[in-house]
Amino acid sequence: MTGSNILDLRREVRTWLDENVPTDLPIPNRGEDISSELEKWIQDFRPKLGEKGWLAPNWPSYFGGGGYNPSESNAILEEISKTRIPPLGINKLWLFAMRVWGTEEQKGKWLPPSLRGEIDVFQILSEPTGGSDLAHQDTVAIRHDDRFFVNGEKGYTTAQMTPDHLFILTVSDPEGERYENLSMLIIDASDPGVSYKKRNLLMGGTQRSWILKDIWVPGENVVGEIGKGWTVAQTILDLERGGTGVDKSKQQEVMQREKAYWEKVDEPDWMKHDDPDDPDGLLKK
Repeated sequence: MTGSNILDLRREVRTWLDENVPTDLPIPNRGEDISSELEKWIQDFRPKLGEKGWLAPNWPSYFGGGGYNPSESNAILEEISKTRIPPLGINKLWLFAMRVWGTEEQKGKWLPPSLRGEIDVFQILSEPTGGSDLAHQDTVAIRHDDRFFVNGEKGYTTAQMTPDHLFILTVSDPEGERYENLSMLIIDASDPGVSYKKRNLLMGGTQRSWILKDIWVPGENVVGEIGKGWTVAQTILDLERGGTGVDKSKQQEVMQREKAYWEKVDEPDWMKHDDPDDPDGLLKK
């Protein structure tokens, strides 16, 4: 795309945002609870942005992203960053981990609705009693045939939105070796066994911990294989610290697997065009 076309794209994004984002929206501070009215506005606005491919412009269109090249993506994200918008509840770290460690079927199920703003997923690795030792997990997921029976407490989170799902680290083998006894699961947050409790922060706002009681989770919601939860968690932690999540060879392996798979399946409704060039590698931020 030429420089003049980039300017046209910026104008298009700017005009759309001016027409769709009220100037008097209340912006909550970090950890501060938001009103039900603002949450409803976010839930209505986010899919509109996702439908245009602007919520995740640098992700492939077959995953619900915009499929834009780096220059276009940067222009879109810069214009959005200039706009006074409340947090939209999109956590890219768990999405990167899903892309690396999830199966193609899992990615087809979870990435499009997330990147198009249709669902909200909270990533919670820590435990209220675990301190800085992430491998210390009290939340247990016991396997029964093709399901897991989950009990425990995860936290804390400061995200203000109400999640649709929880992406959590659990102990799946209580008798297993440390680090090899963990699995990553996706839990439906609307399950009757999911609840939360709040605690007030000294600087204002609240944190929430999530109570999980007698929840059945299908085996297909295990991300990264049973017993590989620590590996998935390390990808997220590396990204949090400014890394790439996985090395270059793993990135190339993932891209090749995706190319082979997505060229064979029927084109989903949300696939607009082919995978764009990816000169910056898999995990663009």
